Amino acid sequence: MKYQFKAHLPPLALGMLSALVFLAGAELLRPEIPEPGVEVADIPFYQLPFGPDEAGRERPFWPSRVQTENGKMADPSQIRSAAECAACHRREFDEWAPSLHAIAGRDTVYERAVEANEDLHKDGVEKARFCEGCHAPGEVLAGRTNRFKSVMPSDAETEGITCVMCHTAIHADPEEGNGALTLAVNTGVDQLSDPMILAAPRDHARAYGAAETNALIASGDFCGACHTEAYDGSMSKAQSRQHVQTTFSEWRDSWYGRNNVTCQDCHMAPDPAAYVRQIRSGDLSKPVRYAHNFVGSNYLMFDTSLGSKLTFLRGGILPGLSDARNTELVARQGEATRALLRSAAGLALRKSEVAEGNLRFSVAVQNLGAGHNLPTGVIDQKYMWLEVIVRDSTGAEIYHSGAFDAERGETDPEAVIWREDFLDAEGKRIPDHLTFVTATISHVRRGVPPKGEDAVIYETQLPPDAKGPFRLEARLWYRVATQEFTYNTLKTDLVIPPFELATATFSLPDTEKVRP
Repeated sequence: MKYQFKAHLPPLALGMLSALVFLAGAELLRPEIPEPGVEVADIPFYQLPFGPDEAGRERPFWPSRVQTENGKMADPSQIRSAAECAACHRREFDEWAPSLHAIAGRDTVYERAVEANEDLHKDGVEKARFCEGCHAPGEVLAGRTNRFKSVMPSDAETEGITCVMCHTAIHADPEEGNGALTLAVNTGVDQLSDPMILAAPRDHARAYGAAETNALIASGDFCGACHTEAYDGSMSKAQSRQHVQTTFSEWRDSWYGRNNVTCQDCHMAPDPAAYVRQIRSGDLSKPVRYAHNFVGSNYLMFDTSLGSKLTFLRGGILPGLSDARNTELVARQGEATRALLRSAAGLALRKSEVAEGNLRFSVAVQNLGAGHNLPTGVIDQKYMWLEVIVRDSTGAEIYHSGAFDAERGETDPEAVIWREDFLDAEGKRIPDHLTFVTATISHVRRGVPPKGEDAVIYETQLPPDAKGPFRLEARLWYRVATQEFTYNTLKTDLVIPPFELATATFSLPDTEKVRP
């Protein structure tokens, strides 16, 4: 046996050495696997009108601050549609599909506003990357936000903020905002077929549920990357940074931020209004689970009484939904939206008196349930106002401020209103959300801070024959768009209905005494 081993050892060793040499040679000669993603130069006619950054690097997504993990463009064929994810994650899909996130890049109000801005500048389409970086990141990352459409569309790109756009996030900068997210859409996704996902679920989970990603998307920082918005010279006429949306910092600096009540706790609770009431009662425990409903404040996009107009406003129906199922889900989300809005605000009488024939009173608008200002976001279109009516003992109206003309869609110009204004270089108000010509931002009245209030003082002369006791009717209204915008940009005569956030009735004195 020893003799045979010694006799065969040299050829065995030679064979093993030859095999090692062959494997090493094959490894050296093997073509290098290209890094996932698409080079900018490989996208025909892709425009880079803003030049490189300070380090000389290309900025293919500028003026949006969104970027991929390796700087390459995304391959749209490698980004899964949410409709594909629904095969296994049906509950999450049904929660997300009617949400504002799902239609962020396709709703008609947004689309028309972007088109109006694009027409303002020769590089308008490329400037719109600023908008699309948050509303339709798949479009920007794949190179479709370009005056020459040389990249074929895909279902995932029409889905606004779709599954992959959150579940591949690896970094967020809420201070910079303007879409300051880094998404691993090239290297952080798997290419597993459905049967392979079932066979190797851990590989799928590692791709879309990495520990660092899960921690990030559960934080307020993640939301702040888009819910902090500022204009500068890269996309507007601003000479200095103009703060347009400060929702993240409003939350961060509030009682909610200090007590770790996050954006997700309220807006992703299965029943957001119920969770707000829980917080108001002093119970800060987290939701039992986080839903993918992202309930917000845009009640209009869930107003099923609009019929086919609602489908028009929402930009059609998402892939993976039938008309009937879409209507059902939108109606359910609408109930949650209206309930959340009603949980946010309150009204209180702070002081009233009759003196020298004048009636004076103060109404406090209270932010009871929102973890940010009320209203918040970009509020040149969204706005809130207070309506007050005073009646005498006979029910006759003796004072009215803040009336709404339901036929013309106009709010009393003298109403107390919470809104910001876009101003051009000459200081004139821009009514149509024209970002690219905005020079400065001013506030008619700033939003009411979390757990704060804004007391509004009224004074009116009493008619000589007015008899008390007087009754004050107060209503707090919210509206998602001005009628000017509807006419000028949407090109429709649809009157945007307001939503009643809060209502209250108070008794006022009818003699020369003060009610504290």
